[in-house]
Amino acid sequence: MSKKEGKEGGFVATFRKVILASVGAVGVAQDEVTGLINRMVERGELTEKDARKLIGDAQKEFNKRRRSGQTKAEKEMEGMMEKLNVPSKADIEDLTKQVAQLSKRIEELKTEMGNK
Repeated sequence: MSKKEGKEGGFVATFRKVILASVGAVGVAQDEVTGLINRMVERGELTEKDARKLIGDAQKEFNKRRRSGQTKAEKEMEGMMEKLNVPSKADIEDLTKQVAQLSKRIEELKTEMGNK
């Protein structure tokens, strides 16, 4: 592996960690909000019905933000991977299919040559 490839791999790994940390932060915030709402119910500051609605609304918002964050992060990651000239999963799958087709064709040609 060249020095450049090592740096690119380190960058991608670091970027992945940042993305996962941000998604994890949303999960932590969700837990904190749920805990706060539950404490408010215990103290009588909120009814259980209102708490369930608030938790449901918060859950929807957290899920929306999590998906939005993942989508943005995925697009940024794809852009960086493209700039770094890293093949996509689709590129690798396509090449794998092509190699399989070529291998099959080689075997066919070997068989034809052996029969002549």
